[in-house]
Amino acid sequence: MLEAASLRGARRFLFASSNEIYGENRGDKELFDESYLGYIDCNSLRAGYPESKRCGEALCQAYLKQRGLDIVIARLTRSFGPSLLPSDTKAMSQFLRNGASKEDIVLKSKGDQLYSYTYAADAVTGLLTVLLKGECGQAYNVAEESFDIPLKEIAGIIAEEAGTKVVFDLPDAVEAAGFSKATKARLDGSKLRALGWSARYSLREGIHRTLKCLKNTK
Repeated sequence: MLEAASLRGARRFLFASSNEIYGENRGDKELFDESYLGYIDCNSLRAGYPESKRCGEALCQAYLKQRGLDIVIARLTRSFGPSLLPSDTKAMSQFLRNGASKEDIVLKSKGDQLYSYTYAADAVTGLLTVLLKGECGQAYNVAEESFDIPLKEIAGIIAEEAGTKVVFDLPDAVEAAGFSKATKARLDGSKLRALGWSARYSLREGIHRTLKCLKNTK
């Protein structure tokens, strides 16, 4: 994509990165700003995911310097919405599918993980804000602090909206190996807010709208 943009004289290139680039919280920051380095164990089973995000951003910087390509980077949080794929295995997506089907919400952990989330419509406006207003070469977290909530509370909200309940089903070692090891990953969205962006929907509104759409498409 970078090569195609360079050859065709693209006016601007937006790279959709994610919170995965920060790896694990080393306990030294409550919120990850865009300069935070985090920690990634490159010898772990799941390392290819966050490492690929870092590689992608490094390629962006290379094309900016060597080809003069105008590039901006948006780092998305754990985003959710009615367009989630049936193959999506992330916890939030599983919870929403369970809720739409009137099934119990299954937690594969104690649910203490504290993450940032973004409703799909707000993620899109965040991407557009970075594309239209971002500074060349800069990365921006697309995050709203009011969406930072423990996983078990997310499960509880979805269960409440769906009229079901939360059940715990702790994974075995094989299943757990594919899960993110991060237990706390909150993004600082102040840099993007300085460009004029803010989330339009609350977390509960996003969940309600997603469940409504999923139920109507069954």
